[in-house]
Amino acid sequence: MSSELRARRRANLRRLLAPRSVALVGGAALAPSVEMLRRAGYGGTIRIVNPVRAEIAGIACVPAVADLPEPPDAAFLAVNRKLTVAAVADLARIGAGGAVCFAAGFGEMGDEGQRLQAELLAVAGDLAVVGPNSNGLLNRLDHLALWPMADHAPDTVARGPAIISQSGGIAYAFVRDRRGLVPAVIASTGNQVILDVADWIAVLGDDPRITAIGLFMEGPGDVQALAEAAEVTRARNLPVVVLKSGRSALGAEMALTHSGALAGDDDLFHALCERLGFIRVATLPQLLETTKALSIWGDRICGNRMAVLTASGAARALFADAAADNGLTLPPVSPEVAARLRPQLPEFAHVSNPLDHNAYYTGMDVLSLENEPAMARCFATMLEDPYDVAVLNGEGGEDEAGTPMLRAWLTAVKESGTPAALVTALPDYLSPAAQRLCREAGIAPLQGLEDGVAAIAAAARHAGFAAREPGPLALLAPPVAGAVRILDEEESKTRLAAAGIPFAARRFVQADGVAAAARALGWPVVLKGVSAKVPHKNRFGAVAVGITDEAALMSALAAMQVRFAEAGITPRGWLVEEMVPDAQAEIIVGVKSSPIYGPALVLGSGGVDVEEARDAAVLLLPADAAAITRAIAGLGISRRLDGDARARVARLALAVADWMRETGDHVTSLDLNPVLVARDGRVVAVDALIETRG
Repeated sequence: MSSELRARRRANLRRLLAPRSVALVGGAALAPSVEMLRRAGYGGTIRIVNPVRAEIAGIACVPAVADLPEPPDAAFLAVNRKLTVAAVADLARIGAGGAVCFAAGFGEMGDEGQRLQAELLAVAGDLAVVGPNSNGLLNRLDHLALWPMADHAPDTVARGPAIISQSGGIAYAFVRDRRGLVPAVIASTGNQVILDVADWIAVLGDDPRITAIGLFMEGPGDVQALAEAAEVTRARNLPVVVLKSGRSALGAEMALTHSGALAGDDDLFHALCERLGFIRVATLPQLLETTKALSIWGDRICGNRMAVLTASGAARALFADAAADNGLTLPPVSPEVAARLRPQLPEFAHVSNPLDHNAYYTGMDVLSLENEPAMARCFATMLEDPYDVAVLNGEGGEDEAGTPMLRAWLTAVKESGTPAALVTALPDYLSPAAQRLCREAGIAPLQGLEDGVAAIAAAARHAGFAAREPGPLALLAPPVAGAVRILDEEESKTRLAAAGIPFAARRFVQADGVAAAARALGWPVVLKGVSAKVPHKNRFGAVAVGITDEAALMSALAAMQVRFAEAGITPRGWLVEEMVPDAQAEIIVGVKSSPIYGPALVLGSGGVDVEEARDAAVLLLPADAAAITRAIAGLGISRRLDGDARARVARLALAVADWMRETGDHVTSLDLNPVLVARDGRVVAVDALIETRG
C-alpha cells in the first residue's frame, strides 16, 4: 500500500470515528443499531439504506447508497458478504468516510471467501473499512455506536483507553468489563483487510483524549507500518499494551543455522514489541489490568521500587513472591521511618516491606480498621520513604464513600504524591464505588494479586522504555525472494572480515598445502573441511581441534577425506586456523530473517549445545549500539565477562548489524558460532555460516 493511500484512509478513519452523518445498510435487524446510536447520544444525521422498506426504527429508508443525499462519514453494513462488497464499492464511489462491515465469510472461509475479500480490497478505494467480520465500533468520546445489538448503554466519557481487538468476542468481553477499565473506544477490527492495527494506533495515538491503547492481536499485520505508527505513541509516551494469541502458531521456516533455531516467530514478535516500546502481556486479565493501570498513571511510574501495605500475613508473603516473579523490588523500611512507624502499630506487628500492619477490627484509640485518622497516619508514615509505586491490599467496600481504610489510603497517597494502587487479593470483585473513588484520586484499582502485580511490573517496563535513549523504529525489509544458497565457511568469513569482523588467523588451502599452512600459523591448529554441503562440521566430522604436530594433522586430514568420499562430497578446500586458547566464554552472534519481521540479530550462549542453552536475546534490525549493549547485559553468559569484554562483544555484534544494513536484503540467516572471548582479551569468531536468497 502506498503511503498516500494509507494517509487518505487514515483521514477517513478520523471521519468514521467522529461522524456528522451515519448511514446504516440492512434490514429490520438494524433497529437495535439505531437504538444504540440513540443511547450513545449521537446527535448527527442517521440514514438507512434498504431497497424495499419505507422505514426502520422510525427512520425513512432510501433504496440505495447512491440515493443518499450526502456521502456519510460513517456507515454500518449489516448485509451478507456479497452485498457488503457492493455497498463498499458504492460508498467509495460517492466519497464516504468509512464503513464497519459486520458480515463474515471472507478470507477466513476458503477460496470463495478469499475471492470476495480480494474484491472488497479492490473496490474500497480510500474508504476506511473496518473488518469484514467486525462486531462493531464504539467511540464513547464522540457519542458513536456502530453496533449490531442493543446490549448496553454506551455512556459518554471525556477521556480513557482504547481497546483494539481482532476478535469480536474479546471486544464484547471488554464492553461487559466489570473491573473499572471504562474504555473510551472499543473497535472489533475483524479481518483487517483495509485498516490494520497500525492505522488504529496512528489515528487514536494522536488523540489527546486517549490515555492508553490495549491491543488484542492474532497477527502483527504490516510491521513496517506498525513501526511508523509507533512514532506517534512514542512522541506522546502513550502506553500500548499488547496481548497476542498463537504464540507458537505462526510456523516460521527454520533456517539451517543455530540462529534460526534460537529465534522463533514469537521471539521476533517479542523483539518487535521491545523495539516499539509496546508492553507485552500474557493473559486477558493482564491486558485489562495493565491497560487500566497505565491509563490512570500515565508516565508517573518511574521505576520498580514498590511498597505494599496489607492486613494479612499470607498476602504479605504472596506479594513478596509476586514481586520477585515480576522483577519488582521491595526496599526495606528505613530506620528513621521504622522508628516513627513502630509506635503506631500493634505490638505484635512487624515493621517490614511488605507491611502487615495488623490493625485491630475496632477501636478508635488504636490502629484499627474503623479508625480512619490512625490508618491515614500509619500509611503516610510508611510512604515517607521513596517508592516508585505504593500498594494497599484491600477491597474498598460497597459504600459510595468507601471504607475507612480506603479513605485513609486516599488521604495518605494524596499527601505523599506517590503513584498508588488498590489491589485485591482475589480477582472476582471490586465495587464500582471503590473503582470510581480510586480513579478520581489517580489510584489504579487492580483486581487480583497476581494480575495486579504483573500490571505494576508492566508499568515499570513502560518507564524503562521511556527512559532509554530513543533508537530507530523503522525496520529493515525482509529478504528478497529467490532460491536459497548456503555460503561455505571460507566465503562467509571473507565477506564478513571485509566488514571488520575479527576471525581467528586462518589459511585456506588445498590438501597438499595443509601442512605448510599449519607451520606458518604455529601449533596448535584447527583443521576444517570446507563445503557448502556440510554446514555443520561437528555433526559431519569435518573439524579437528587442538592439533599439536604434523603427524596428527595429516591423520585428521586423511580421516576427513574418507568421510567426504563416503558421502560423495568433494570439499572446495581446507581451512587451517589458529587454535584460540583458554576461552572464558562462547557466544553466538547471528541473524535470522523473517518474511514478516525482516532480519533480527540473535545473541546468546554459543557452542555446540547452543539450541539447548536458550540463553538468547533477539533484536530486530537495524539495531544501534545502545540496544545491543542492553541485550548483551541481559544474557546469563555475560555475567562471566567484565565490562571491557562485553564492550568488545558488542562491537562485533554492531559490525554484524551494520553489515546487514548494507547487504542484508539477500541474507536469510547468519551464524558466528562460537565467538570466543579469550582470557588474553581478544574476541574472535571461529566459525561462520551465511544463508542467502536471490
